[in-house]
Amino acid sequence: MTYRPDIDGLRAVSILSVLLFHAKFSLFSGGYIGVDVFFVISGYLIGSIVLNDAQRGTFSLADFYVRRIRRILPALFAALAVTAMLALFLLSPQELKSFSQNLAATTLFSSNIVYYLKSGYFENAAEMNPLLHTWSLGVEQQFYIVFPLAVLALLPYGRRVWIAVLAAAAAASFALGVSLVRDHPVAAFYLLPPRLWELVLGALLAFGAVPDIRGRGVRELACALGAALILASVFALTEATAFPGYAALLPCLGAALIIHAGRSGPTAVGRVLTLRPMVFIGLISYSMYIWHWPLMVFARFYKGRDLSTKETLVLLAAIAAVSVLSWRLIEVPFRKPRSESGRRPSRVFARTGWVMAGLAGVGLLGHLSNGLPQRFTDYAPQDISGRELYKEHTCFLETDQPPEAWPGMENCRIGSLKADAPAALLWGDSFAAHYVPGLQNVADTLPFNIVQYTASGCPPIKDLPVTARPNCQEFNNRVDEIIDRNGIRIVIMAARWEWYMDTNALDLRRLHETVDALLNRGIRIVVLGQSPVFRFRNPYDHTYFMKSERAYSITGQAADQPVITATRGARFVDTSDYFCDPDPCKDLPLCRIRDDQGFYFLDQGHFSAHGSTLIVQSIQEFLRAPDPSHGE
Repeated sequence: MTYRPDIDGLRAVSILSVLLFHAKFSLFSGGYIGVDVFFVISGYLIGSIVLNDAQRGTFSLADFYVRRIRRILPALFAALAVTAMLALFLLSPQELKSFSQNLAATTLFSSNIVYYLKSGYFENAAEMNPLLHTWSLGVEQQFYIVFPLAVLALLPYGRRVWIAVLAAAAAASFALGVSLVRDHPVAAFYLLPPRLWELVLGALLAFGAVPDIRGRGVRELACALGAALILASVFALTEATAFPGYAALLPCLGAALIIHAGRSGPTAVGRVLTLRPMVFIGLISYSMYIWHWPLMVFARFYKGRDLSTKETLVLLAAIAAVSVLSWRLIEVPFRKPRSESGRRPSRVFARTGWVMAGLAGVGLLGHLSNGLPQRFTDYAPQDISGRELYKEHTCFLETDQPPEAWPGMENCRIGSLKADAPAALLWGDSFAAHYVPGLQNVADTLPFNIVQYTASGCPPIKDLPVTARPNCQEFNNRVDEIIDRNGIRIVIMAARWEWYMDTNALDLRRLHETVDALLNRGIRIVVLGQSPVFRFRNPYDHTYFMKSERAYSITGQAADQPVITATRGARFVDTSDYFCDPDPCKDLPLCRIRDDQGFYFLDQGHFSAHGSTLIVQSIQEFLRAPDPSHGE
């Protein structure tokens, strides 16, 4: 197979997109598509290798796996070992236990499956998982297992049959992905079957499924269009985009066009991609991918907040240095063994098996030992109450539950029934449900009956599609029926507003229309502002390791201002004032996370029963008499 420097340049585009997206540069809102470009490149290269060997009659399953092992596993195992050591010293027992599970899954090429199974609204913040990025390696590794076996089965039939079967598999995979991204978006994102078409697309190019481009003008146009599709994806897509689905066509077809045009001859885009800096970044791109995310996570973990621009630039320089060392000292030597015994498949498989067993064993030990709490003296985490009062799966619906699962007012009333009193609806996501414990405690003193209508990841906005929560739109659009059927006169709206703003899922126009429609019906509205959200996963761990009962919230007043504007006419209540004070040295507020009676929070931001009671008691006067003229 002829070396293609432009493909290394395309790798550079992929890794830089991912790196700048993960570094939280907002301009690169769709930088995650770099992974999809990697998939197409990988499919093309693997397809080329398999085709060349098959046509020469030298295709060997053992040799194929040996080459994949040498290319991928040494640097990955080194990164896993270093990350595990850092985790041992830096992570709390709860965090280490979760990390250990992920370590074992990554070692066994199944981290994408584990992340799919573990995903949920209350799962620890994904961005604090040092091995989250290995989901894509799981997809590729599973492809490496399946693809050569399929080719081996098809060897007697020739290239036309291979192309027909691959094309059918790609079409089925794409259709599956489009279907799943609507109803089961987590499965569409993490699992191989809905991602298979991206890798097969590259393999189809390698197998010659598309005729070569002969004309120079057409080649230039195809390559320029491919670059435009990738750049449009990087800058125009966001985390709110339904992905992969149809949107994944943009980066994947863009990569395919660049790869295919480059087969036929040089192009202007190709010349840019073959510049020495681009090629070099492409050469170290694999090491950069596997090292960048753990380093970013541990840096944020150490700081307890997002990094400043200066800190981010320093970290990116460190990532580049580590990547160069990993490529030069690990990738290159292992790819080209010096001794004949080092090339022997049996020796390679045996050594790989031992290393895998060792890393998986470390993961199993961390899991079975509950994160080795013996590392710390007097470490005694507390059970923090609150979540068990959310009425999960009934009045607080989970992602996979249809709106019809909400059981009605009688089952979702908070407190005892007050005859002839008006009804109030608590409407929103889990950051609405976390007020339930506090409302339960004061319900009998309020002059209305409270009804809980909440769903995971669903902001209280009508006609709003939420990519990750396919049932949200219907759930929220049923609110008029709920209001009419139950005689609701007051609506209390709450959500993790900042999260939807960060993912570009918060449609302020639709929020304004929702509030206006309710006000026009004579409904009184209370909008509860953004409550504090933190970098820690567990408040006890923060107080134990940081020796502080205060922490910086990652949300400031900037999260409230757009919501205040969009809900003009409703009573807006700032719920962070009770816990937080502005820090003159930083843009973020400094918040108390506990008092002598207990913790205010049960995780990175949901109120505990104690915190919920305190905040509801402090704002209950606003709840008693919402002022419809507020903000006009």
